[in-house]
Amino acid sequence: MTDLLSLSGLRTQFDTKRGAVKAVDGIDLTIEEGETVGLVGESGSGKSVTALSAMDLVDDPGDVVDGRVSLRRAELATDLAAEFDSAVVPYPFELVDALREIVSDLRVGDGGDSAGSELRGMAADLVGHDDPAGLAPALRDVADRLENGVTESVVADALENAVEDADDGFVYLDTAAREQFERGMDTEAIAVEDGVVDLTDAPEEAMRKVRGSEMGMIFQDPMTSLNPAVTVGEQVAESLRLHQYGERKRDTWLNAVREMLPKIGGREHDEEVMADVVEILTEVGIPEATTRLEEYPHEFSGGMRQRVLIAIALACRPSLLIADEPTTALDVTIQAQILDLIDDLQDEFGMSVLMITHDLGVVAETCDRVAVMYAGEIVEEGPVEEIFYNPSHPYTYTLLESLPTEEKDRLTPIEGNVPDLIDMPDGCHFADRCPWAQPECRTGDIPFLQHGQKDVDHRSKCILETFDESEYGSTGVPSAAEHDIGEPIVELREMRKYYGQKEGLLDRFVGEQPSVKAVDSVSFDVYEGETLGLVGESGCGKSTAGRAILHLSPPTDGTVVYAGETLGDLSKSELREKRKDMQMVFQDPMSSLDPRMTVGQTIMEPLKIHGLPESDPDVVPRADVSTTGISADAVSVDIADDVDALVGSSDGETVVPVDVTVADGDVTVDADGVLDVTTDVVREDGGRVTSVHVDVSTSDSKRVLRRRRVRTLLEEVGLDESQYDRYPHELSGGQRQRVGIARALAVDPDFIVADEPVSALDVSVQAQIINLLEDLQEEFGLTYLFIAHDLSVVRHISDRVAVMYLGEIVEIAATDDLFADPKHPYTNALLSAIPEPDPRADTDDRTILKGDVPSPIDPPSGCHFRTRCPSVIPPEDLDIEQERYREIMFYRQRVESRDIDLEAAREATISEAPAARAVADGGSDFAAALNAQFFSGPLSGRAREAVKASYRHLDDGDWAAAEAVLADAFESVCERKSPTLDDSTHPAACHLFADDE
Repeated sequence: MTDLLSLSGLRTQFDTKRGAVKAVDGIDLTIEEGETVGLVGESGSGKSVTALSAMDLVDDPGDVVDGRVSLRRAELATDLAAEFDSAVVPYPFELVDALREIVSDLRVGDGGDSAGSELRGMAADLVGHDDPAGLAPALRDVADRLENGVTESVVADALENAVEDADDGFVYLDTAAREQFERGMDTEAIAVEDGVVDLTDAPEEAMRKVRGSEMGMIFQDPMTSLNPAVTVGEQVAESLRLHQYGERKRDTWLNAVREMLPKIGGREHDEEVMADVVEILTEVGIPEATTRLEEYPHEFSGGMRQRVLIAIALACRPSLLIADEPTTALDVTIQAQILDLIDDLQDEFGMSVLMITHDLGVVAETCDRVAVMYAGEIVEEGPVEEIFYNPSHPYTYTLLESLPTEEKDRLTPIEGNVPDLIDMPDGCHFADRCPWAQPECRTGDIPFLQHGQKDVDHRSKCILETFDESEYGSTGVPSAAEHDIGEPIVELREMRKYYGQKEGLLDRFVGEQPSVKAVDSVSFDVYEGETLGLVGESGCGKSTAGRAILHLSPPTDGTVVYAGETLGDLSKSELREKRKDMQMVFQDPMSSLDPRMTVGQTIMEPLKIHGLPESDPDVVPRADVSTTGISADAVSVDIADDVDALVGSSDGETVVPVDVTVADGDVTVDADGVLDVTTDVVREDGGRVTSVHVDVSTSDSKRVLRRRRVRTLLEEVGLDESQYDRYPHELSGGQRQRVGIARALAVDPDFIVADEPVSALDVSVQAQIINLLEDLQEEFGLTYLFIAHDLSVVRHISDRVAVMYLGEIVEIAATDDLFADPKHPYTNALLSAIPEPDPRADTDDRTILKGDVPSPIDPPSGCHFRTRCPSVIPPEDLDIEQERYREIMFYRQRVESRDIDLEAAREATISEAPAARAVADGGSDFAAALNAQFFSGPLSGRAREAVKASYRHLDDGDWAAAEAVLADAFESVCERKSPTLDDSTHPAACHLFADDE
């Protein structure tokens, strides 16, 4: 296969006051035609900057300081050669590329022995060809200087200057086409078989032609990447206008003003452009694209916004799609839809894909080849199966070990942090975190070594051929299932949380608006000491339920009982006092921390609010004494009654470790660092220590007590005391999340609602936080409500799991039971959509949910999930297969919501859908068009007649009649009656499991 995109020696830096940030530090990467390459690594490793560098989109103060980015596209090279003067380089690309490679080898002292003969051979090849820059004599001169013993770095400079003189342009053509071009032949008449564009040297005007037309990019956050003030249709149309309809103009003030002014009579090519927009929106799975052209991004769901970004990226059918974390912010169900869509579009258009992500499950399922990036470098590259089954760089291996799996009771995070990209260590950048680091890892340039079979290109930037995997790992705490589970500590009964829609004065006069039913009659218990996972798609009400339980946003109805007390009956002061026992870890650590407060101030704030720390008179203090150089009988220790205010307690007692060491007549006492220690020493006349008495106490100052309590909390969550005075922006994402956890622990709670505490973190940092939560639960006997949409994390940490959909609990069970035997179709779809971090896993039977979550303002009758359910129950007297019935239910929804473009169906001709007309059984063109839109197979019997009748009503414009005939023929028990949860150990709110149906 041919390389489509090639990155060679790419270096991108950002100038700061502290120095140059080496975001991309000399990487080589190729993407072949039709290939999907994954680029993975922790946040800050340089993945996104690599993509931006390839498209020349790096903003100031960033700059591509070295290296080359080339795109091999004959048609593009032809167009640019015709459009830009002096664009064509008068030398072959392969020659210039080989010379640059020799320059790189000479700079590192490698290749001096063979370089001379190679350069003479290249000079000989130029004989008889145009050589306007005099490259041949320059190459012979460099070869002579090498043979005469001139320093290789000096020779490299001379060779580089010669190449720069010859490389005057940015378009390379094959030899025949180049010679025709140099003879002045018309560009349109030249048949270019091979053309390469050097994107690094290309001017901005040329890059604007490349972006969108040849290289498309899906940006990470669809809401911030789309313009909220421009309709979706126009945002997709912009790319088409620029690249396919000749509306690309130069950057001038006059053209900018013209763009801002309204177009009299509309834009040129409007009809053709909008027809193309409808086509691409339909291809990416946006229904009724014609009617949605005038909608704005906020009117689309998260999954639909991501589809719009994909439509923009693919509008001009680029040869390369760069997908930068395209599924990071999406639920597993929507993620599965998007990945399935990208895969289908890749097959249809034959494009290449660069998939940038930190989700290794996504990589395993979508990529052919994987490049692992760390601290600006690619440290390992190879076929996807080789990377997952034979990781050859310690960083790759430790990344994979951070993933939560069914077999692991304890995750193994990577110790330490990514190095400072301004002052990176010599040698291997991963050495300081590597469990197998050797002294030679910290000096010199680390070479790439080949691994695997001879015919497999699997390279790793590590001096080690192999490393002992058995040396890596840690002995873990017991798994979540082994916790001691007590009686219910939180009891929810029929809890509801509705939000009114009144917004202004006018609403008071036009009547009550329907409420948003965020949480709708939820009942479950949380047992003392357990972790209950709460899962579901975005918008299902998980976070709202967590806040309502803590009465941060009090429930609209129902009861919440905590430790025997009904929270709704408490006064504000009583509720504030009760919140010492109930705390929350918020989803986004950056937005939930005050940027003006230091770490110490943030953690201390709840202590001030609640007048803490304070001692529990029922807690018994005890010393755990160890001695060195003196008998234990000669040491006595008194512990103050109030030390639990600083160091906490467990099982009704506070244990303070006290270590007494006597050496050479000196006495050293080591106790908890936040406590005051006084020592009384008794000696003989000769000075020998005969006895030691130790008093351990707290300070009298509340301020000192709080500072000491904060230092204790920092240690408990794995932060250094030096971070006490830092601000949130000076911390990494994982460190900020630890601060949020320390703040929740400050008041010594018993129950914590953890709202998506690891959703925005890399797998390694995620593993650290999960281990921390498990450790704290063991140490302090905490109870968690763990809210998440990452089901692999939920499976690892939870004792039980509750599944939520559109404000209701649809299934709840012990974790192992739920994952082994999911009952509700929604639960089954969630579990099916989990990306498998295994490239050999079979995902052909995956359940891909269609459509969006319905509005909580007007949820569907009966079972809320019925509009998307793949197992909806048909009427007993209707003989129909599930796939056809599912399609009928989807068609009914569109009829009920009046969301079908009838005019587009009327304009469709029989020639556009001959197969569909056969399905329609002799119907009209209108019926054939609707069949093609909604049904993938034939209907028969009563189902066919009812659908045909609905088509006739729609053709007459009678929506109500069409709706009625469909409801009469196809109404399901799933829409007539709401399913409920029973009292079993594994209840599911689904009519498939109801005894009376």
